[in-house]
Amino acid sequence: MKNIIKARKATSLVFAILLIFIAIIASGMMLFNFVMSKMDFMEKTFNSQMAGLLLQSLQINSTHITVWLQNAGNALIKITGAYVNGLIATLVNSNVQIEPGLTAPVFIQSIFIKGNTYTVKLLSALNTVVTFEITY
Repeated sequence: MKNIIKARKATSLVFAILLIFIAIIASGMMLFNFVMSKMDFMEKTFNSQMAGLLLQSLQINSTHITVWLQNAGNALIKITGAYVNGLIATLVNSNVQIEPGLTAPVFIQSIFIKGNTYTVKLLSALNTVVTFEITY
């Protein structure tokens, strides 16, 4: 009688371990599918934003740089940040969204001195960078 009870306990333990193993494999497959779908979305959106942003014109004065950007892509582009010579700069219009096919201004506020050249980087929502130099 004791051998039968021991055999049942051992079988239950094997089934429990097998059930846990199957649950781990299933959850891993679900996580993999979720991450891969997000990666596909990011690649498509990144490529459309990377190819779609064109620099139209630049203006600079002692307090502002005005940049006109055109969205030549097919997705909405959001400008989220700006750097001037590697330092964080202030975007006057902090929520710049450029619809496909349209042009919009981006105003960068800082102190600019005549005779200097400034390297400006504009970041979009997916960290696409538009870099240019401007001399005041």
